[in-house]
Amino acid sequence: MRALLSIAAAAVLLSSCAQPTPPVEGLEPTPLSGFVGRRKQLPLPAEKADVAVVFVGGFSEQVLLHFRQVYEQMPPLPCEGRQLRAYYAWDSGTGNLLFHSTWKLQRDLRAFLQLNPQADVVLLGHSYGGSAIMDALRQLGDVPHSGKVLVVTLDPVSRRERSKPRERAPMVDYWVNAYCSPYRNVRDVAAWLGGPWGHCPQADENLAYSGRQRDEDGDRFAHVYPEPLLMEKAPGAEKSPHELLLEACKRFKIGRK
Repeated sequence: MRALLSIAAAAVLLSSCAQPTPPVEGLEPTPLSGFVGRRKQLPLPAEKADVAVVFVGGFSEQVLLHFRQVYEQMPPLPCEGRQLRAYYAWDSGTGNLLFHSTWKLQRDLRAFLQLNPQADVVLLGHSYGGSAIMDALRQLGDVPHSGKVLVVTLDPVSRRERSKPRERAPMVDYWVNAYCSPYRNVRDVAAWLGGPWGHCPQADENLAYSGRQRDEDGDRFAHVYPEPLLMEKAPGAEKSPHELLLEACKRFKIGRK
């Protein structure tokens, strides 16, 4: 059994060591690279900007880097003005697997909004990162802010009462929720162990991805792979979460002041 576990761990590390596709051009700040660099957070800087785009990964993000790939590969939003991008782990990078805390995310968002009260904020969260986003936003209600807040959650999960599953933070203007249902792939053990939100009544859009169906690469939709949940259309849906986000950016005039 120990030998099998060692082999499995080695396979995970080797797969995550594979040469990644270079990030798309135009991301600011430029993403870190290399085995260690890609496992570090890129905090949201307290600098003058018109839009902040924040990615928050899930429980095993710093090992698998699946949401890191989304962060690196999703093109900059078609917004006017300066656009900053940030990347966090669901526990704000503390490495504490027993309790999740969003204090670093809260701190950086607060500092950014205090400097840019009119800026728009777009947050994308996968797995525990989805509940982390809502948790952090609920703590920022006292910050004067006139910009828009758009949220995309990809199969959000939570296991703490503080996360208030499915509850929308008051400052959210638009929320797209993509989730795996009704059949979950065997690889979705993290979602099983946690508390998957599934359909969220307070979301503006809910898109269901069944593990019985396959994505464009021929793989079954699964919690562990967030990229197809963001970029591809759910079976029967007219638009993908990414397309809905782009439409929302245009509708809410994100970045135009």
